Amino acid sequence: MKEYYTGKNFWDKKNTWRYQYPINDDIIRKAESKLTIKFPETFKQLMKEQNGGQLTYPYFMFPNSAVECKLDIDPIHFEEDDTSIVSSEDLLKEANLPKDLIVLWWDFHNWLVMDYRFTKENPSIQFICEDYSTGEMTWYYTKMADTFDDFLKQLFRLVD
Repeated sequence: MKEYYTGKNFWDKKNTWRYQYPINDDIIRKAESKLTIKFPETFKQLMKEQNGGQLTYPYFMFPNSAVECKLDIDPIHFEEDDTSIVSSEDLLKEANLPKDLIVLWWDFHNWLVMDYRFTKENPSIQFICEDYSTGEMTWYYTKMADTFDDFLKQLFRLVD
């Protein structure tokens, strides 16, 4: 049975996959300035609560599909040798994807991003995956939600 996220217990505090140091408004402003975007307010609140990691409601469905995906979210930080939301541009360049995306989750073949290609705030959420249907690899975009808040309403966990 699916239980959907309702605004409480977003982060799975028992099963974090790496140490997450706390962030504050100054760090968020620094990240927004470096990326030249404005994060959604709910995203900023969640990141101040815990700076990335595994989710209590980690699953989402593709539109018009029965396929479930599991999600965790990269942190915001400024370490040179570590992956974070701030390093999105480098990851995207390596994958030959547009630079105006902020990576929430990725595995090099699939990406969940905040799409800032046409705006500097209130981005849509896109799922991008490899597409070999034309014989050579291209990227296929699936709009998951108009806003980050709309995407949160799609997250669920599996319960007995």
